[in-house]
Amino acid sequence: MTQLKIALVTVLGFALAVASQVQAQIPSASTSGVNAAARMQDGGPGGSSAASLEGRTVRGQGGVVLGHVERVILRADGSPVQVLVRPKGPRAGGPRSLAYSSLRVDGDGLSIPLNQAEFNAMPAIDVTGK
Repeated sequence: MTQLKIALVTVLGFALAVASQVQAQIPSASTSGVNAAARMQDGGPGGSSAASLEGRTVRGQGGVVLGHVERVILRADGSPVQVLVRPKGPRAGGPRSLAYSSLRVDGDGLSIPLNQAEFNAMPAIDVTGK
C-alpha cells in the first residue's frame, strides 16, 4: 500500500510539473494580441460599443469568412459574453454562438481560431424563442 501511495504522489508531481511547463509556453493576451473582451473595457473594438459589433465580418483560420455578427448577448452588468454569428452561404442555417472572449479584433472585423469545418459543425442556435 505504501508503494502505491509513493507511486501516486510521484505521478501527480510529474503531472503538475508538465502542466506548469505547458502553461508557461502558452502566450497570454498581452503577447498574442488583444482580444475583443479586453478592448470592450476601453470602449470596445475601435472605441465602439458592443452594439457596433453587429454586422461585422467574422473570419476564421486562413482569413476565410465564417459569417457576420447577428447579435451580441450581454451579461446583467452589460458586458458582452456571447456573439451570435450568422454563417455565410446558401445552406447556412441558424447563427452559431461564439464566446466573446475568444474573438480578436482584426481590422474592421473580428477573427477566431476556428477553421470552416469546425465552425460549420457547431450547432445552430434557435433565436425564435419557441
